[in-house]
Amino acid sequence: IVGIGLGASIMRRMGFPETDIDDVAVMIEHHLLLPDVATRRDLEDPTTIRTVAALVGTTERLRLLAALAEADSISTGPSAWSPWKAGLLATLVERVAHVTSGGDVEEIIPDNPVTPAQLALVERGASSDRPAIDAHDDRLTIVCADRPGLFSRIAGVLALNGLDVLEATVRTSDALAIEEFRVSSAFGAEIPWSKVERDLERALLGRIALEPRLAERARSYQRRRNTGRGLEPKVRVLEHEASDGSTVVEVVGPDSVGLLYGLTRALADLDLDILRAKIATMGSDVVDSFYVRDRSGAPITDEADGDEIRTALLHVLRTSKT
Repeated sequence: IVGIGLGASIMRRMGFPETDIDDVAVMIEHHLLLPDVATRRDLEDPTTIRTVAALVGTTERLRLLAALAEADSISTGPSAWSPWKAGLLATLVERVAHVTSGGDVEEIIPDNPVTPAQLALVERGASSDRPAIDAHDDRLTIVCADRPGLFSRIAGVLALNGLDVLEATVRTSDALAIEEFRVSSAFGAEIPWSKVERDLERALLGRIALEPRLAERARSYQRRRNTGRGLEPKVRVLEHEASDGSTVVEVVGPDSVGLLYGLTRALADLDLDILRAKIATMGSDVVDSFYVRDRSGAPITDEADGDEIRTALLHVLRTSKT
């Protein structure tokens, strides 16, 4: 807020035209817009793209903000800029540029985002009682019978195997759930996918005591900590207009082993379906966003329901040990 006024005053004193002053004011005001949206919001949601396009206004301002976001991130440090973040930012800029250049967002976001590879897994999952799993590189896709708490079970298994979730997407096809995760290894080693797959099959059958095993892992494994203070736990339940047909729940706070399992289990206990999740880890803190609906497929509109979501997730944040 202060910077906008200072920037305008300095530029007028230096003789810049008002059009340039307006552009710089937008860049100061929205300097975190693109990286925040790219890492915290669903880029397949037309509402996300339209909202950013309305805020930036022009394609030129969009390109300037993209350059600023890259420079700002690189100058902050290696952890602030990665191929994953660069890829998300590029996707966001490409889609917003289509809109600011006069195009329709529906032209670039497909109605059916299920890929051919996922359709093949759906066929396998429909013909077997066992989950259909495809795991390679940094991606895991699992297709199995939909059930409450499925997301949290998968998140728990990934945490047990030292895998941090970067991004997750959930879709359904008939009675099947299609859940895709992008992960990174906390140990920097090659991911032992064969062991992960065995653990997933056992967990989905209820053969792994996830909560006590995660608690034991948390006691024996301590993440590297920042020297800074860290973020205070905070939960925001955003208006459903922030998304196309769902409610965005944003969670901020200190990271811990099994935190994603605890958060998603709490959402399942409230009878909420998770459609998508964007998981961002910054040092020893997390900024996670969940797109949720109730069991009838509707967004959360009741203020009392929003209060219960905040209460449940804040409890998980405050009782988790870093």
